[in-house]
Amino acid sequence: MAKPSERTWNRGRYWAATIALCALLIFSAVLVIRNATSATQISGELQVPEYLGIYVLPVAQILATAIILWRKLPTVRVFAYAWVLFYFVMELILLINVQDYTLAAFSAFKIVVWALAFWWDRNRISRSRST
Repeated sequence: MAKPSERTWNRGRYWAATIALCALLIFSAVLVIRNATSATQISGELQVPEYLGIYVLPVAQILATAIILWRKLPTVRVFAYAWVLFYFVMELILLINVQDYTLAAFSAFKIVVWALAFWWDRNRISRSRST
């Protein structure tokens, strides 16, 4: 049995990483929704429909945030984590490709935050699957 101080530490680091991850997702979605100019420009450069960058990705980010915070469906939560990782890796590849290394470093930081949030949530996910 874990000591109360150990459980508090585990809970604290889980919530800190999860809140940081969700804040990054919501902040990114709000930036795109408020100023769609960069999303339109990137969509044009990638030759994909503009609605994907302007509407679909921000809505998917907000939806992934809600799923990660909601504890009832652990399997769906794992898929939300997987989608977020896919999104962050694609963002990192795009930023390295356009040689924006400052934003690429920030994107790598997002991947580290994702890894910490998922690492500390994996035990909670397995426990909620078994009950």
